[in-house]
Amino acid sequence: MFTKIPIISKEIEVYIADLLGENIANKYFDNICTPMEEYTLHVYKDETKIDEILQALQRNKFQASIHNEYSNLIICSPNGPFKLDSQPNLKKIVVDTKASEMIYQGADIYVPGVKRANKVKQGDTVQIVNQQNIHVANAEAQMNYKEMLENRKGLAAKNLQSPYVVPSIEQLNLDDLSIYFQSFPAYLTCLNLEPKTDERILDCCAAPGNKTIHLSEIAGNKARIVAVDRSKNRLRKLSDKINKFRIKNIEITSGDIIELSKKWNVKFDKILIDPPCTALGLRPRLSIKTTKDSIKSMSRYQKAIFHACNKLIKPQGEIIYSTCTISREENEEVIEYANEKLNFETIEQKYRHSDYASVVEDLKYPVQRFIPGIHKTLGYFIAKMRKI
Repeated sequence: MFTKIPIISKEIEVYIADLLGENIANKYFDNICTPMEEYTLHVYKDETKIDEILQALQRNKFQASIHNEYSNLIICSPNGPFKLDSQPNLKKIVVDTKASEMIYQGADIYVPGVKRANKVKQGDTVQIVNQQNIHVANAEAQMNYKEMLENRKGLAAKNLQSPYVVPSIEQLNLDDLSIYFQSFPAYLTCLNLEPKTDERILDCCAAPGNKTIHLSEIAGNKARIVAVDRSKNRLRKLSDKINKFRIKNIEITSGDIIELSKKWNVKFDKILIDPPCTALGLRPRLSIKTTKDSIKSMSRYQKAIFHACNKLIKPQGEIIYSTCTISREENEEVIEYANEKLNFETIEQKYRHSDYASVVEDLKYPVQRFIPGIHKTLGYFIAKMRKI
């Protein structure tokens, strides 16, 4: 029926086929297990560094250019695909799903991602496989198997060969510059909220914070922004970025926005809702364990977040709702809930770069969808709402 990939259940395969149609579903399945064709590097405020960044990318053999509409975005492509050398006698390091997807793109192997490393010695050339035994890289062990299993951190193995190599700021030796990778749909998400100077803005699922920083940048670092997230660890990463970029107008709050909304007596001009989701649009995905039940459960939580934000938005205030997933329940059904139950209207977006709107035929909302295989980016959904 479709290009078979060993990472997805029949239930979800059929679900996506019904959702997207056979032609687009085929393209999705062909591309969801590969990196994005285009990565966007966001240059924060100081565009004088762009030539330096382009040169660093080119030195590392990445194709790169300035976006033809947005002068603070650099578009770069991953290198690959490369065929992995397969030597059946090599020892194996087994890594978890999240780690395998990073290693597949050229990342090194770190101890927290290691699940097993039987009899591996320091200096061994090893195969890196995920828990479904998919070969994702060849590497050189930097410690023996006992150290890998006993240590909580550290470099377990150095990546020697992977199917793809995606640029990273560390690899480019550009850590000192105020830049970060931000997917193009996420960039458009912030533009479409159109934050203004002196507006009060809430980013209610903020960490790790790239969109929070972008919202501040668009508003000239003068909007009053509150960034909320449940994960204290991820909020620390946002705090580090805020300090690095010397931003003074972002207030960080730890907690669940559903609970916080019950205590707060404040109204916001604009809110960004980019909630937890099933991430069926992220690339590459080498193991998709999502079920239809987990999609429905996530949709209920997303609606609860929207309900909480309904208490916090001013009359005529605007909300951007975005996800990196493709399901109907987590996208169209959430904004339909907001329209019918919470008195919102879905409005046009000023910045549009996708002709794909709703996948639900009887819903004519002016949303944007990005679909792997159709677009050179991750799968993504953007809707703009106004409180009426």
